Amino acid sequence: MNGLILAAGRGSRLLPVSATRPKHAVPVAGVPIIVRAVQALRSAGVCQIGVVVSPSSEQDLRDATQDCGQLHFIRQNEPLGTGHAVLAARDFLEGQPTLLYLGDNLFADSLMPVRAALEGADAVIGVKAVPNPQAYGVAIVEGGRLVRLVEKPAQPESRLAACGVFAFQPEVLRHVAELLPSERGELEFPEALSALIAQGGTVRAVEFPGFWSDAGTPADLLVANTQFLGQLRGRLDGRVLSSELRGEVVIEVGATVQDSELIGPLWIGPHASVRGSTLGPNVSVGAHARIHGATVRSSLIDDFARILHPERVLEQAIVGRHASVTAPGSGTPQLVIGDRSVAQY
Repeated sequence: MNGLILAAGRGSRLLPVSATRPKHAVPVAGVPIIVRAVQALRSAGVCQIGVVVSPSSEQDLRDATQDCGQLHFIRQNEPLGTGHAVLAARDFLEGQPTLLYLGDNLFADSLMPVRAALEGADAVIGVKAVPNPQAYGVAIVEGGRLVRLVEKPAQPESRLAACGVFAFQPEVLRHVAELLPSERGELEFPEALSALIAQGGTVRAVEFPGFWSDAGTPADLLVANTQFLGQLRGRLDGRVLSSELRGEVVIEVGATVQDSELIGPLWIGPHASVRGSTLGPNVSVGAHARIHGATVRSSLIDDFARILHPERVLEQAIVGRHASVTAPGSGTPQLVIGDRSVAQY
């Protein structure tokens, strides 16, 4: 079986976090989303993995996955939908069953049940019961089989959302190739499943009981960050001086912590510096970040960020790469915010 990760989009709903890199390269609990996708496929026993990228996202995703072993990068030169992305990878996929992963999704559950359900079926769709199904493609399932998909219905017939993972036999590529553009001008892979069902094919549905997120917004990103921080087991590979640690705290190689209180779950990345601060719970601190004289809770602090003696507590915050949060200075700007940023000051 081949694995295919679709990662050509930028993630406009995640702006400004995704303004200078693809959404799939954004870290969750210290691990880029795309790396979590690769790990999920590998854990399901998939060795050959293709990653569909755009020309603008390719280098960022190559950098993010440099420690993931061999991956096959496939360009989708125009953003024409998930079906178009699958067709871009047709040569890679030809002749083998495929486990398809929309690359901005995050799962706590194993993908093995999806792979196993493909035995004796034409395709499989992963679904998840959600409180707001009208925001998603809704799956109507009877007896474990998909009956139909309805995109963002005003009156949902089901609480099951299609949650971004599929498996399919090689013959399904024919249905993808026959797709016509949707109302938004894209080839939508789920419509190939609808065509398959209309012709008598079998599409099984596998429900995920655990956590799932498409990390679509900054708020979603913080929820996912908290979820995966909760899976950490404490590990101290960095240097800790005159500090108190409680709960599951990970301090990576090269990081230094001094005169601080750390409350897990908490992850501090390589070569980060924490001094005179209170961090946690539910905080991730990126590589080479500096946090001095601050209190930070339930936040994602990215690589090379600087938080230096702010007068306010940072809570439910996302601080991007190379961003700075400092105490007010005489004669300097109090607030500099880029396009599509959010400040609740």
